[in-house]
Amino acid sequence: MAARRLLIVMLVLLGLSTLAAALVPQHSLRDGTTSATTTTQPPTTTQPAISPAFLPPTKITVGGKQFPVVSPVKVGQQLVLLVASRTPTQLAIREFGQLGFAAPDAPARFELLPTVAGTFGIQFEPSGEVAAKIQVVAPSQKRQKAKKGKAKSRARGG
Repeated sequence: MAARRLLIVMLVLLGLSTLAAALVPQHSLRDGTTSATTTTQPPTTTQPAISPAFLPPTKITVGGKQFPVVSPVKVGQQLVLLVASRTPTQLAIREFGQLGFAAPDAPARFELLPTVAGTFGIQFEPSGEVAAKIQVVAPSQKRQKAKKGKAKSRARGG
């Protein structure tokens, strides 16, 4: 009998505390104020500055009749290369110590930062057969070629 009375008292107290919690405003419990108005400003979005050394990802497919050559990349310019293969295969760029698996639906992703000029091969593993090439040029090399072309056209009278 005493247990029943105790249970009834506990349920009544639980109901009263629930009712009291429902009637008390929530924001007054959080920050200690009873103010009902708050103002929020929309977040400002700023576009991150794009580095001049950044190139968008270059996509190539290997294993076909064409032999892909990645367009010249300057020394110090980041290159993100997505290499798809007509058949599932493992690819390596040994000069950069990178290895990846490529398939028709899932290209291998290579992130390169060349520090020297030259031509680098993308190779099938383990055969070592060259699948594609990456050309890396010195930053001033491209300008020199353009200047030579202008000088030749001026010499011809054009």
